[in-house]
Amino acid sequence: MPEPIYVLVSFVLFFIEVLMFAMLIRAILSWITDGTSRFARFLYVLTEPAIMPIRKLLVKKNWLQNSPIDFSFTITCFVLLFIEMLLSAFIG
Repeated sequence: MPEPIYVLVSFVLFFIEVLMFAMLIRAILSWITDGTSRFARFLYVLTEPAIMPIRKLLVKKNWLQNSPIDFSFTITCFVLLFIEMLLSAFIG
C-alpha cells in the first residue's frame, strides 16, 4: 500500500478513536451533570456533527421518536465502529 494512503487511513482511524472516546465521555457526563460546563459543551460541539445526520434521518423518517434512548447516538457509534473495522481490514 502506498505510504500516503496508509498515513491518511491511519489518521482517519485515529480521528474515529478520538471521536468514540469523546462520545463515551459525553454519554457519561450526561448521566452525571446537566451539560452546562465548558467541557461538556466542548464535547457536544466535537461530537454533534457526527451524530446530527443520523438524528435528522430518524426525525425525518419518524423512527424511534417516542423512545427514552437516544438511538441516533447508538447508531452513530455502530456506524463509526463499522467504518473503523473496514479501514482496519484495509490497512491490516
